Order: sequence, then C-alpha cells, then structure tokens
Amino acid sequence: MTDRSSVRRLAAQAGHVARQELLWLWRGWTVPTVAVLFVLTVVSVVRRADPPGPGEQPLTLLVLVPNGDPLSPTAVVLFTLGRVLTLLLPLVVVVLTAGTLAGDAESGRLRTLQTFPVSRSAVVGGKLLARSAVVGSVVLLGLTAGALTSWLRFGTADLVGYGLFLLASVAFALSLTGTTVAVSTLVMARLRAVALSLGPFLVSAFLGVDPGVPSVLRTGLLIQPYQLLVAGTHAQLVAIPRVVPTARPPAPIGGLVLSDGVSLCALFAWPVALLVLAVGRYCRRDL
Repeated sequence: MTDRSSVRRLAAQAGHVARQELLWLWRGWTVPTVAVLFVLTVVSVVRRADPPGPGEQPLTLLVLVPNGDPLSPTAVVLFTLGRVLTLLLPLVVVVLTAGTLAGDAESGRLRTLQTFPVSRSAVVGGKLLARSAVVGSVVLLGLTAGALTSWLRFGTADLVGYGLFLLASVAFALSLTGTTVAVSTLVMARLRAVALSLGPFLVSAFLGVDPGVPSVLRTGLLIQPYQLLVAGTHAQLVAIPRVVPTARPPAPIGGLVLSDGVSLCALFAWPVALLVLAVGRYCRRDL
C-alpha cells in the first residue's frame, strides 16, 4: 500500500513539474520557431523526393526494391525522409531539450524549483515528460505536413505505411530526447550539454548509415534500429541487414539480423541506462 502511495505521489509531483515546464516553454519563441522550421524542412524534402536514378545506390542502410513494379510514391517519400531525419531529428531534439536541467542549473531556476515540495526524481521525470511531449508534438506536426504535401504532389498516399513511419520516427525522436535530458541532468552548463549530446548524435548519423561499419556497432549508434523500423513500414523498402518479419524464417543475410522488436529495444537501451545514471547522480548533487 505504501509503495502504491509513493508511486502516486511521485507521479503527481512529476505531473506538476511537467505542467510548469510546458507553461514556461510555450512562453518563449524556441518551440514555435523550431516547429515552423521543421515543418518547412519536411515539406521541402517531400516536394523534392525523387527515386534514385538508374544504377544509383545511395550510401545508406535503406534501399528501394522495385522488383520490376513501379515505385510507390509513398515508398519514395519514406525513403527520402528516412535518410534525412537521421540527421534532422537530432538537431531538433538538442535545440529543444539540451537546456532541460543544465540550463536551469546555470540560470539558478533549478535551485528555486527545488524549494517546492517535489522530489528530485520528480523534477527529472516531469521535465522529461514535458520535453518528450514538445518533441513528439513537433515531429507529429512536421510529418503530418509531409503527408499532406505528399498527397497534394502525387494525388495518393499510403496512410498505413506513412502512419507506421510516423510512429517509428516519433519513437526515434523520444529516444534521442531521453538521451539528451539525461546528458543535461549530468552536466551543469547548457553549452556542455549541447556539445555532449549533438556531437555523438552527429557521429551516429554519419557512421550509423555506413554499411562498412560493423553491424553490431551500428546497432549501438541508434540509426540502424531506426532505419530497420522504417524499412518495415513499406514493402518496397528494405534495410541492410533486412528486417526479418517474425512470421518468416530469418533470411540468410550476413551480419546481425534484427527484428522489429529487438530494434525497438535497442533504440531505448541508451536513454534508459543514461537516465537511471543521471537521476542517481542528480539526487546526490549539491545544488
């Protein structure tokens, strides 16, 4: 009974912190500016989405496989967005979340917040909830605009495929959000949080799509699990290594073969581990 009441009390405190954080965020210009820029970028990418030329093979884990059939417009759009978002989403997430606790600690706002009757775990949890809601909303808005642009351009859209792609992209963005919030909790300066988040994300964006990098390493770089999930959203998209449907036997492909479920677990392994470490250290920190 005591455990349940403790959980309810922690959830209530985290919800209070999240509401305060959302109010503070929407008073500024950062979220609307990032949302508008993200929407415009996605719309521009979709408008320019074209299938690779004859014999052209982009350096990416994602490939288009027409199998003699004409390429679906949705497959082309998902192929293009799936590559661009590996670089674009880390930028969006870092701008929106790098200052979560590091910026507050630098400005003194965090010390003021801790004078209220909320635990330190609730502060981290509430800020994570608020930033996740903001990032998820921005990604949802941008990719919805992309779907409308695709429909206007091609006159057709695979809503199921695009919807699954949207879910995979939101999951990827939330994974990056958890990692960035954890880094922001571990350090005391906003610029350091930006550097320690954006640097590894950009390295992952470049190395994670290179088939020359060992498959196990690509799995740890988060990009491969995301693109494996993207590949499962449309029949004309495949990834290297291929996503193996659970209903079929594993395909004889070299390297590590991941299923959708394992890819999703790999996507959230880093943020969960870092958040546990960050909360433990923050609870012991002298503010």
